[in-house]
Amino acid sequence: MTVAENLRVIDSGIDALNAHDWVRFVGLHAESITDVNPATPEPIRGRDALREYYEQFNRAFPDLRTRKDGSFGQGDWVCLETTSSGTHKGPLLGPGGHAIPATGNSFRMKVAGVFKLERRQITEVHEYFDLAGFMAQLGLGSK
Repeated sequence: MTVAENLRVIDSGIDALNAHDWVRFVGLHAESITDVNPATPEPIRGRDALREYYEQFNRAFPDLRTRKDGSFGQGDWVCLETTSSGTHKGPLLGPGGHAIPATGNSFRMKVAGVFKLERRQITEVHEYFDLAGFMAQLGLGSK
């Protein structure tokens, strides 16, 4: 696949994420997907776990939106910078699986992602964002 084709897959993922279409979203990922991000102590492995993670996050932030700010790639790898935002209206699973009650506070944060694609499917994701800043916006950080 070309970089342009890989970037179109990523754009489709953003569209599915914003539509909260989890079937389409996880369908863009390989069954063996590995997603590494600061909010989970271990990588998310497999489509089922990925869907569970995003559905739970969307229940906590039902107005979740992601906007692409820029992207580029080389070979099978693409990089993406986005701005995500939402309002904490439902329980959020925190470290150790403990539910954090809704605060009603909103967040806005930059997220960088590095994606590996094979045969039109995302096989690996590395996400980078300021987890402490995210928690502070929700009123959950130390003061």
